[in-house]
Amino acid sequence: MSPRLRLPGQRTILRAVGRVRSAAAGPEVSPRRIRQHLAELRDTPLPRLADSPATSLAVVVPCYGHAAYVPTMLRSLAAQTRLPDEVILVVDASPDDTAAILREAIAALGNGRGAGSAGSAGSAAADALGNGLGPRCRLLVNERNVGQAASINRAVEAASSDLVAILNDDDYLLHDAVATLLALFAEHPELALIGAHSLQFRTDADLEGLPLTVAEQAGGRPVPLAIRQPAEVPGYRRYNDLNVTHSGSCFRRDAWAVAGGYRPDRDRRVVPFSDRDFQLRVNALFPVGVCAETAFSLWRVGSSVDHGLNS
Repeated sequence: MSPRLRLPGQRTILRAVGRVRSAAAGPEVSPRRIRQHLAELRDTPLPRLADSPATSLAVVVPCYGHAAYVPTMLRSLAAQTRLPDEVILVVDASPDDTAAILREAIAALGNGRGAGSAGSAGSAAADALGNGLGPRCRLLVNERNVGQAASINRAVEAASSDLVAILNDDDYLLHDAVATLLALFAEHPELALIGAHSLQFRTDADLEGLPLTVAEQAGGRPVPLAIRQPAEVPGYRRYNDLNVTHSGSCFRRDAWAVAGGYRPDRDRRVVPFSDRDFQLRVNALFPVGVCAETAFSLWRVGSSVDHGLNS
């Protein structure tokens, strides 16, 4: 008896059609723009990153429209097993009371007094900051909305640490992420950027059922890191060929400077998204590390408020 012919299921067919359509539409990552980026920096000397080990880390938090989530985000920073050297919060003319909440929290802790009126949002944020993290925090407020890319650049310029990690204001940094990133950069001083994927959550109640440390995910094993070399970048075609979640991504401040920082001008980006554009341009110049098996952050689903206008 001849073998029975197995027809592909509907889902398999749809996936195949999607791949064909995607290929026909052309690459998401523009090889021409990658070449243009490299041409612009042809005469720029690149620093030897391994010659200057990174030992300090700042967390930059761009804030817009997420006042309700700020206390939870701050709790994830206060819970770090190794506190960041700096936390720079930049409020991009947010239409809600994010700036007021953060001002109240930081002022209360800076003056060594209570967090303010019981039950206030500022009080909750101050409680989240804790006495250890509060003095390390700095608040920048944009008088007008300039977008996330320009806001991050402003915060990075204000930082003095060797490394800068990004945390979106509605996300949650795993409790040993700072310690893990510092250890990975010490092990791989030649890398300009290290990132990972993320785990998803919707509400604060979901945090109880998720691993809150990198170590818990790794199960006691070393955190696996795949090294991506600059020579690989011209071969990238899809956004996720370099799959790094923005929250928890961490980069060398000197590499940020050489790459030209984040680009507020969408017309000058390699891809439309400012975070992936920056990551690709850094990788075109320096090796980067990607951790595909463990997350550094928890990404809140369904909380976007700007529909891409602020990204």
